[in-house]
Amino acid sequence: MKKEDLHVIVSDWEFGAGKAGTSTGPKTLIEYCKESGLSFICKAPITVIHQKVTAADVEEIHYPHLKRALPLIEHQSRFADAIEDKRKNDAPLLLLTGDHSNAIGGLAGYCRNRDSNKQGVIWIDAHLDLHSPYTTPSGNIHGMSVNTVIEKDNLDCLKNNIDEECKGLWNDIKGIKRNAPIPTENIVFIGIRSFEFPEETLIKDHNIKVIYAEEVLEKGIAWAVNDALEYLDPKINELYVSFDVDSMDPSVSVGTGTPVESGISKFHAVHILSTLFEYPKTSCLEITEINPKLDKQKPMAKQVFEILNQI
Repeated sequence: MKKEDLHVIVSDWEFGAGKAGTSTGPKTLIEYCKESGLSFICKAPITVIHQKVTAADVEEIHYPHLKRALPLIEHQSRFADAIEDKRKNDAPLLLLTGDHSNAIGGLAGYCRNRDSNKQGVIWIDAHLDLHSPYTTPSGNIHGMSVNTVIEKDNLDCLKNNIDEECKGLWNDIKGIKRNAPIPTENIVFIGIRSFEFPEETLIKDHNIKVIYAEEVLEKGIAWAVNDALEYLDPKINELYVSFDVDSMDPSVSVGTGTPVESGISKFHAVHILSTLFEYPKTSCLEITEINPKLDKQKPMAKQVFEILNQI
């Protein structure tokens, strides 16, 4: 990704998660970057996709296994449209988003008008986010984002009985990309350390590559990134990188909704993002789940700014 060609797209949607506050994360990060004169952010054109919701949209839960599906579809469709538009000129994109359900629109826009069989994903996160409404323990859609771009709904691990209307909405969410699924062999997870049995089963059944946090801590970050790229490079034309700040250890990542112990370090995050930013096939890089409501003592946006300032 060439910094001088970068376009920033902000999506402030926060209602795919269980805790409010991430809607202000992108704006707060941009403010830190501008105050400190981080040139490649300050000079980049910025497109903002604002959430348009009413109290009824978000307070009344119609589908307990697919919470706030209707406003999510509306928002993520607009987000995907903006990404699709900017990619017509092959602009490299930095996506700054509220909660991780924004990756539904992010990945959808990334997939449109491309050969899905040649699209790759590196998902840097504490969590797998591979649930579907059939398996979710919470109904929060940010835990389903990766599943929206693969073929399998994981019905072998069926836990929840959902009605036909909910099934239709789930298919609509998966259809935002208007394209074939991304092959599971084109996806790599890094930093994982929290998941449920249905997700683990999906990983094993489809031999999806996961580099767990403990492996990063044991073998080093250079090994992890090289392993991921060596695995993906022969198969892909482009790469979508999604960096959830909860991939980092809670000693760094205070301001996020679902922190998990024993995560990667700030040094690791700098190395990962620096390497993937320079990787020529990276076309979209997403940073997500900064929650300023939860980080009064150690601002999460400042931590991410300091990482970006080193790449």
